[in-house]
Amino acid sequence: MSRLNELLQQAGNIGRNEDDSITRLGFSEKYFQALEFLKGRMQELGMQVETDPVGNLHGVLQGSDPEAKSIVIGSHMDTVMQGGVYDGMLGVTGALEVAARLKDEGRTLRHPLEIWGFNMEESSILGGTFGSRCVTGMLDPDIPGYAEKLAKFGCSPEKAKAAKRDISKYECYLEYHIEQGDKLDHTGIDVGVVSGIVSIIDYKVTAKGMSNHAGTTMMANRKDALVGMAKLIVAAEERARELNDTLVFTVGKIAVSPGQENVIPGQAVANFEMRHMDKAVTDQFYADIQAFAKEIPNCEFEFVNTSAKYSTPCDPRLIKLIDDVCTEKGISHIIMPSGAGHDANSMAHEGVPIGMIFVPSVKGISHQGDEYTKPEHIDLGADVLYQTVLKLDENGF
Repeated sequence: MSRLNELLQQAGNIGRNEDDSITRLGFSEKYFQALEFLKGRMQELGMQVETDPVGNLHGVLQGSDPEAKSIVIGSHMDTVMQGGVYDGMLGVTGALEVAARLKDEGRTLRHPLEIWGFNMEESSILGGTFGSRCVTGMLDPDIPGYAEKLAKFGCSPEKAKAAKRDISKYECYLEYHIEQGDKLDHTGIDVGVVSGIVSIIDYKVTAKGMSNHAGTTMMANRKDALVGMAKLIVAAEERARELNDTLVFTVGKIAVSPGQENVIPGQAVANFEMRHMDKAVTDQFYADIQAFAKEIPNCEFEFVNTSAKYSTPCDPRLIKLIDDVCTEKGISHIIMPSGAGHDANSMAHEGVPIGMIFVPSVKGISHQGDEYTKPEHIDLGADVLYQTVLKLDENGF
């Protein structure tokens, strides 16, 4: 087993459950156990290391040119509930492999090399990409009610603000990640050069009908909110398939009230999530869903936009650089969008040029215990990351 694969298994297995999945939620005991483990590895590599005010891990290898901006690499260390070893942690351990190879080869980069292991990238009450949004200053912790949410994790608006860095000193940000989809694995291609990160748009949709007795209210007289919601979900799912072959639509959460077996549901609330690179596509899809809702009888619908993270293109210069590395090394690769959100999104929205490198997820599985990427792909992607860093350091963009 290679050094990187061994480190990935050691760090990634922290938080293992009885069913072999991994739960390492942001701010949890297992999260900080993983952080301390990786902090020790950073220190062994001679890095200046810190845990920042919101639980991000940060390490720096100083460069030879005090005027040069930092090349920044990393990913996140938290998982979803019952997630897998590879999501996020691959990017952090892959970044450490870059630092280890520099040490092996006795190289000192001209640019500083900074590595981030971000906290709470996964969805939570604090919002996804929490740690990286704090670092970039993208997060506003003073919005009403947010301080109470932070307090649940022993955090505060003051700590969130203190985590902000001067990212004008960042040359670029590179993130190494598993694809989390099946395109690479299905086609047998070894590396994905990411063109951009799709928009993620969420709506809270409320269907309002009328509760009544389940036994005495005849079908013709019912105003069943759950039935209305089910019709809207089916119509939206069918429209997503028709509208665009890379548009995805998910209803992952639904609540029914009053929630009793013998009472007709008077209200149903669901989360509608849509993802695509082109805002025009998600705008059209939302308009179509609203039109469907007006045609559903015995039910009224209310839509509230709860999140809108619009698509983020990767920097064309970094796309070309990663593409060139793959071509020179004879690695099969494809330029492709990311259907998942990443910490790179936070960097890009605040003006830092971003690039991303994907390696295959076997069968496209992610966010569950069966998540797996082959050891040879792990080492291959890390080598692409390393060679990209060297080219950036020598020649810039």
